[in-house]
Amino acid sequence: MRTNKKKSCRLVCALLALFMAGTCTSGGALATTLFFDAFDGSTLDQSAWRLPVGEGTFFGQTQIKPPAFGQDLRPVVNGGTVTLQLDTYNPTGVGSFWGHEIQTLQTFTPGAAGIAITSRMRFLGTPPGGLIGGFFTWGLDSNNIRDEIDFELLTNDLDNERVYTNVFDGKNFDQLGIGSNVSVPGLDLTEWNTYEIRWFADSVQWVVNGTLIREQLGVQLDRPSEVRFNIWVPNQGFGDAYNPFLQPAGAPGQNQQYELQIDFVRVSTIPVPPALLLFGSALALLGGGLLRRAPQAAANAH
Repeated sequence: MRTNKKKSCRLVCALLALFMAGTCTSGGALATTLFFDAFDGSTLDQSAWRLPVGEGTFFGQTQIKPPAFGQDLRPVVNGGTVTLQLDTYNPTGVGSFWGHEIQTLQTFTPGAAGIAITSRMRFLGTPPGGLIGGFFTWGLDSNNIRDEIDFELLTNDLDNERVYTNVFDGKNFDQLGIGSNVSVPGLDLTEWNTYEIRWFADSVQWVVNGTLIREQLGVQLDRPSEVRFNIWVPNQGFGDAYNPFLQPAGAPGQNQQYELQIDFVRVSTIPVPPALLLFGSALALLGGGLLRRAPQAAANAH
């Protein structure tokens, strides 16, 4: 019995050493891609994306454009990017703005190990304060309760090197999320940056250019969710994003257009580190070995 105990202890120590060594090395089980679009075509892929119409397409001060209104209003796909546009003149309702939103047809959940939702984005030119470039998940159930994880690029923060993040965990439309404006040294919203949402069963992480900038523990978002992007203008209820000097145009000749460009979108599983896989497998083998020795130990006791 004493020899078996020594062997077991040695094996556990070896496994712990292997685990600690493995966590210090790169690599891991390969991620599984659940969705990917590099916008390599000449039009938005209608098998992957929808443009919303009807209810829910007016928010803040912005009406989201339908696919057509006397002309093709779909976002421009060119050169491996898609460009969302916002017009200060709205021909469907003077006194509001005219923006774009795209939504994946596919929905996602975090699963057991979590998923990563990644995109590379920038504002074109030097837009005025008061615009929002949104990259977010959206899961709404039949009771109008939503799960939502947000990156919101606020042009009010062009010179402030920060990005707005938010999460809504089973909230109705009268309830606030857990929002935070996070400092990201060196961030320029008019340059290409990679934004990543890491969605786990009990937490959410926000990553910019490979650096973790925020983690929210204790949230349990489980509603199947689309991935969405938009460009819009808020009202004064969103104080961090609102600009009273940005006003809708009153005539077509006064229109100004601002643009948010997206390079790619990827949704993938989060790989498990190799050391963790080895550790779990070895523990299972160890457990099996202990179970096999148990009957022999019982027999020796008699």
